[in-house]
Amino acid sequence: MLRPHLNHLPEIDMPHGFLLRTWQDGDEVAWGAIMDSQGGIHTSGGWSVHRVREKLVDRYEFTPSGCFLVCDMTAPRQVPVASATMWRAATANHPTRGYLHMVGALPAYRGRGFGRAVSLAVLKAMASRGDTDAMLETDDARIPAIRSYLALGFTPVYAPDDDQGLDHRHRWSAVLQECHAIRAT
Repeated sequence: MLRPHLNHLPEIDMPHGFLLRTWQDGDEVAWGAIMDSQGGIHTSGGWSVHRVREKLVDRYEFTPSGCFLVCDMTAPRQVPVASATMWRAATANHPTRGYLHMVGALPAYRGRGFGRAVSLAVLKAMASRGDTDAMLETDDARIPAIRSYLALGFTPVYAPDDDQGLDHRHRWSAVLQECHAIRAT
């Protein structure tokens, strides 16, 4: 999905008792728990501290100021419950493109706007570093996330799907119909 510009981003609305902050050393366990949760972004073997460091923290695309977490300040340890990360997706054709990466929330905290909050924080950080547009990748089954991305100004990208020989227009048509059906209920 593509957000063709980073202008006019809405304000971030955080409910009372929750804090939006950037990455701190020691967040590996909480971030892994968010990604390992049901409906999260799974990996073979799970998101151990080692895997989080290898696949996120130790990569050149990662900066602590580009990883945002929502923390439940009412929990005893003020645990992170949602996250999103800013990568650089720049190419020769798009030198100022940002990449919204690894958006997720613990199941008990979904549906409260935390995915929107961390996504907006990433988009604002991209704009601050000089990015002009943003992209993301998601799976067809992540309908609530896609609805959120659409509301944030992302639009489908209609590229051929080499794996299955299908055109993304067909896939996006089905996804958008499902998004509309959920809204209508």
